Amino acid sequence: MPFVRRWKAAPFELNLVLRFLCLFFFSALLLVLPVTSLAQSQTICGVVQDQSGAVVAKAHIRLSSPNGALNANADDTGRFCFPDLQPGTFEILTQAEGFNASRQAAILHPGEQFRTTISLRVSAKGQEVTVVEGTADVASLNVAQTQIGTGLINNLPSESVNAALSSILTLATPGVAADSNGVFHPLGEHAETSFTVDGQPIADQQSRIFSNQISANTIQEMRTLQGAPPAEFGDKTSLIVEATTRSGLNTGKPNGSVSLGYGSFATPTASVALAAGARKWGNFLALDGVNSQRFLDTPEFAPLHANGNAENLFDRIDWNRSDITSIHLNLSAARSWFQVPNTYDQNAAGQDQRQHMTSFNLGLGFSHVLNPALLVTGNAWVRQDRVSYLPSANLFADQPATLSQSRRLTSTGFRADFSYSHGKHTAKGGVQFQVTPLSEAFSVGLTDPAFNSPCADGNGTPVADLSLISPEQCASAGFEVNSSFQPALLPYDLTRGGVRFDFRGTTRIYEGSAYAQDSITLGQFNINAGVRYDNYRGLSHAFGIQPRAGLNYQVRSTGTIFHLSYARVFLTPYNENLVLSSSTGTGGLAGGSDQVQPLTPARRNQFNVGLEQQFRRRFGIQAEYFWKFTNGAYDFNTVLNTPLNFPIQFRKAKIDGALVRATLNNFHGISAFVVMGHSRSRLFSPEVGGINFGTPYAPVARPDHDQAFQQTTNLQYQFPARELRGLWLGLTWRFDSGLVVVSVPDYATALTLSGDEQHAIGLYCGNAFATVAQPIQTCNSPYRGATLIHIVADGTYNPDTNPSRMRPRNLLDFALGSDSVWKKDEYSISGKLTLVNAMNKVALYNFLSSFSGTHFVPPRTIEGQIAFHF
Repeated sequence: MPFVRRWKAAPFELNLVLRFLCLFFFSALLLVLPVTSLAQSQTICGVVQDQSGAVVAKAHIRLSSPNGALNANADDTGRFCFPDLQPGTFEILTQAEGFNASRQAAILHPGEQFRTTISLRVSAKGQEVTVVEGTADVASLNVAQTQIGTGLINNLPSESVNAALSSILTLATPGVAADSNGVFHPLGEHAETSFTVDGQPIADQQSRIFSNQISANTIQEMRTLQGAPPAEFGDKTSLIVEATTRSGLNTGKPNGSVSLGYGSFATPTASVALAAGARKWGNFLALDGVNSQRFLDTPEFAPLHANGNAENLFDRIDWNRSDITSIHLNLSAARSWFQVPNTYDQNAAGQDQRQHMTSFNLGLGFSHVLNPALLVTGNAWVRQDRVSYLPSANLFADQPATLSQSRRLTSTGFRADFSYSHGKHTAKGGVQFQVTPLSEAFSVGLTDPAFNSPCADGNGTPVADLSLISPEQCASAGFEVNSSFQPALLPYDLTRGGVRFDFRGTTRIYEGSAYAQDSITLGQFNINAGVRYDNYRGLSHAFGIQPRAGLNYQVRSTGTIFHLSYARVFLTPYNENLVLSSSTGTGGLAGGSDQVQPLTPARRNQFNVGLEQQFRRRFGIQAEYFWKFTNGAYDFNTVLNTPLNFPIQFRKAKIDGALVRATLNNFHGISAFVVMGHSRSRLFSPEVGGINFGTPYAPVARPDHDQAFQQTTNLQYQFPARELRGLWLGLTWRFDSGLVVVSVPDYATALTLSGDEQHAIGLYCGNAFATVAQPIQTCNSPYRGATLIHIVADGTYNPDTNPSRMRPRNLLDFALGSDSVWKKDEYSISGKLTLVNAMNKVALYNFLSSFSGTHFVPPRTIEGQIAFHF
């Protein structure tokens, strides 16, 4: 197997840097030349709510700046707005009867409509409030978007132990299908999500099997964009998450909270948040820790060998050097350690595989108002993930293979943006450059003689005869040829005299980008036009010029907004395990290719149409339909139900679908939202890269992130009685119609599975159900199937038009809390009780998927939490 060596091209590096410096200054020149003393009015708007996410009506807001102060009152839905402002730094003081006052800073950029969510803490007297979470204003963006405030972040029950952020995004964002271990599938893609945290872009994977995810305790609010992206966003854009972290600006003397919790599966949690600051400076510090005996989602409903823990540290330092210049520094570090969950068979063999991850991030942000019409912002960062995967001490205790890995991913880069507003135009342009060194070591050897046996018995079950090493021996031994035998894996079969496959490789990825865009308002129309340039230099080289365009039309009589948009998108390969995947060629390691074929950048054409309608501030609906056509589409290949995932690339993909979000605001103490999605995803072979020990891919197939329908309904009720001290109740209903199952095309294939695997899917024949010790090997009854998988009728399977799927599932989650269980002066105690999967529904996310593995949804999980605020 050829090795991929570190790519060296020093002259090109210098040339690339010079090229992008020229682009930077050219963009600045274009934006600065038209600038005069012209000014454009800006706006600060927001919603006031309590800690549960309930809106606070009629709150008083005082907006202060060096030029004076303005006063306003929130309306009945807790909303307020200050129009016709000049750019600069402001302080927002919010007061309401029965609540503690709140102070926060706001930096207003030229042409910006600054939006914020203000959270007030309930005082001892209480306050009658109602709950609200809604969509953001899309009148000028051409992109479906959702605003997620602290109410949802704090109160949505998380279905993930160490990936609460992923759980919140899955439940609150339309068009997102749920998967195991913090993975979610936005708009029919595997994991194509980009995060922007305080302006720092992060395009690498953030689920808990790839990296240590940022704690939800550090987030003030999030905005998600789903749709054809504006030119300022590039690469992985099926879902864009813009997150703003909590700050200590204007918080006065030190204040914060200490929270302790305990839940099912021996899961203690602890968190500390501390903020302090004034108008010029601020500091926010957060520490979080969790330990659980069900740290990852498990291949059996009952967790086996599934203990793990994680710790996170985050510190944000703000300095307002002047009214027009601000700087912030984000520091974070995290570690996690967890056991890889076992099946019953693996547990009996004594398998003890583990994974350890450490991460750190250093991010510097800068903002400066050059004049009332022009703003410059910038970010610089260095971020690193280190992952170690450890096999069992006894290699043959690992079944069906022993695996080990050590990899490191480091991202260093900077970005700069200019925003300019004049008349009907709001323009923006910028550049970005980053370098990502990758280092990988990987080892694998087969330890189960039946896993890749060349022969099978009359029932199609592989035989574990070690003397059989080729299909030619099967007939003379009285067996049939095993249709699943992969000759390329025979050299790595340790039971048949093979040796472990060992790989080491490094490379360095260079990426540079530049963009320019303009938003033009013409009466009832809003036009967005832009262009983006990306240059990718790594194991493969390519560049992309990407036009983006969108059109909005608002019907003034009804307030209805229609929009359509187009985006050309340049996508780059996933960085995680990219070096090995770029060395295995067509079909991956199991394909036996001896030719290096690196994964290359992909190109996509995306089209979106949609509308938004608001009904008297009480109810709003947002709907979107999308089409995505990708040449060189990416996915991940999971190795044997482990957290080890390797990127693969298909010839092309066609994806279309719909998303809907409806929101009810402030109706007699009740608020609600419903998010829905449908995606139809098709991948076209051949595929390149990865390991692929699973089911071979069909020429045209539905990946397991294709799902006909999913929805989340969330209801929250704020009790009106003051003596109940801010008591609130929440209900979340999640329905998933079921992801595609590629490993069980028919019942005959299910009969060849092990007893453990048959038991996992609830395979039955007549009145007999498979057990771990007694699999079903033959069945003559017409009453047969599986309780957790819909296996298509014999002879009807088609990987494109009629694949097998997971059974539909309904999950109910409940939350009950109070934000003022006890109150005295500036001190208070809050409490929360959550119940996840209240009906203890037994269901699978996926099964023997080469994309995801096998994982059950969490069983009934109860967690209590109490917090002390000071």
